[in-house]
Formats: sequence, structure tokens, C-alpha cells
Amino acid sequence: MSAMILRTHSLAIGYGHGKLETTPLVPPIHLELQGPAFVALAGVNGAGKSTLLKTITGLLQPLAGEVELNGKPLKTLSAHEIALSVSIVLTEFPDDLFLRVEDVVAMGRYPYLEFWGRPGEDDRRIVEKSMELCNISHLKGRRIISLSDGEKQKTFIAKAIAQDTPLIVLDEPAAFLDYPGKLELMYLLRKLVVEQGKTILFSSHDLDLVLRHADRLWLLAPGIPFVEGSPEKLAVEGQIASFFNRRQIAFDTQTLHFYQTNQTDNTIRLAPDLPYRKLIINALARNGYTETNEISWFSISFSKPDYLLHCGEITHKCPDIDTLIQQIKSYET
Repeated sequence: MSAMILRTHSLAIGYGHGKLETTPLVPPIHLELQGPAFVALAGVNGAGKSTLLKTITGLLQPLAGEVELNGKPLKTLSAHEIALSVSIVLTEFPDDLFLRVEDVVAMGRYPYLEFWGRPGEDDRRIVEKSMELCNISHLKGRRIISLSDGEKQKTFIAKAIAQDTPLIVLDEPAAFLDYPGKLELMYLLRKLVVEQGKTILFSSHDLDLVLRHADRLWLLAPGIPFVEGSPEKLAVEGQIASFFNRRQIAFDTQTLHFYQTNQTDNTIRLAPDLPYRKLIINALARNGYTETNEISWFSISFSKPDYLLHCGEITHKCPDIDTLIQQIKSYET
């Protein structure tokens, strides 16, 4: 059964400057987040993604409106009560870089410790399990200062998992990870949602990653009303394109990918049964060519084991994609 994790009422976000009035970054935000859920927050630079995450977790005061956490106004909750409900991973790393990895992860257990702050056997087990989930058990004993940015990021994600809250909020969690690491993180976060009933809210600049993995998408842009929905719904309705399309950059609602609009008249007709057809299209686009269904001077077919490049009445046999592209470019003047 779904539970209401987070709700906002006419929430205005931004940074105040003393007593001066501050213009909110976006129009008032009305949202409801029921868990368990896997939600991504996306938007252009400066849209207010980090500001929104900090506001709904109590790190920043709203300019106006209200945030509810588990049905209670956030402003009425103590720091301890908030720590039992939501854990947050920011992009900034702490100043004390000489802590050991396991000590940082163990900080996630502080809301549950008794007066003397001594972790028990259950706490140590949870810390070890959290490190195992994030694939950092081998870093035990290492100082934070000795880690790569990606290893640091995984350590603080493990800390958030050890905190064992219904809601986990992460600001750009994949920022310092290589691409396989990004995928591992997405699988881990989804596993927490599916197997442990967590609600995961994360921001990301990597739209391809977001659109592949998130169940719900929140979109922010300066001065534009907040929108949310499934990636598919927002794609079909044109919301993703309206938020992110730029000159010579467009969004394909069929593939959920962005692509560069090609201003060239260079076209090539491709046989439908080409091996690695999508890779060929990608290589052609990178070199200034677009696929066409019309009759074209250039066309490509396949006769095992070669690609066949037809140039007017001339046919070239190409054993691989690189040779194919080189042959096409040889005709450029």
C-alpha cells in the first residue's frame, strides 16, 4: 500500500539575502510523493534542483509555502525526527577527510544510538551490509582523503543506506562515477525500492540515464511551472522537449534520446537488414550524414561478410564500419 512520504503546498524555493526580497527560482511547487518510488529530478543548470532537494529535507528554509514529511509539517520536526525519516547525499564532501570509510558509513546509525553513542552489533551489521551493497567493503580501513571522487560518493551513499530511512534523497549521485558505475548505482537504487520499499529521489544531469531507469520524472526550469510524470508521459506530451530542446539539439520521443539536428544535405539510404544498423547511423551522424528513405546517390547494403557502399554505379566492399565511413569520406571534396 502506498504511503504519502512528501507533500508541498505552494512551495517557493530560492536563497534569501538578509531582509531583501528574493524572487523564487520557479513558480510555486505543488507536489505529492507516495512511496515506494524511484523518482528523478532533472532540469537545466541553475533551475534549482539542489535548492529544491535542500528545501524539502530541511537544510534550507522555503521562501514561502510548506513542506510535509510523512504527513507532518517539516518545520515542526526536530533534527532527530527528520534524520529518522530522510537521509540525504549532497555533492559536497565533508571537511574531515581523515575519517575511515567505515566510520563515515557508521555515521548513518547515529539517529538510532543511545546516549553514549556506542554502536551495537545490529548497527555494525547494517554498516557492513551497506558497504557490501555499494561494493566498497574492500575500502575498509582507508581514509576518505585517499579515495577517488567516485569512491567517496559510494561511501556517502552507503552512509545514507545505513541510516535506514523511508526516503533517501541524493543530489547528483552519479556525478563522479564512470558509466558502468552509473549503471550499478541505478540497479542498486532500484533494488532498494523494490526489495526494501524505499523511496528514492535523486537529481541528475544525465538525462539518458534518468529516462532509462526512473519511474517518475520531476522537471524544473527557471520561471516555468514544475511538472512531473512518467518519462514516457512527459515525452509524449512534449514536456521533455520543451524543457531541454536547444538550437540543433532535439528530443526523439520514440527512443527517449537527444540528438543533434543535422543541417547538412548529405543523405544515405540504408538497407533495413544491415548488421549493427544503429551503430552505422550513429557513425554517419557524427560525420555529417543522415539516413533517408528516398533515392540517394549513396546507399549501403550488406552481403556477407562485407558492407556494400553503392556510389552511383560504383560499389565498394567494406569489411567493417570504420572502412565504410572512410570510403564515404573519400568522396568529400
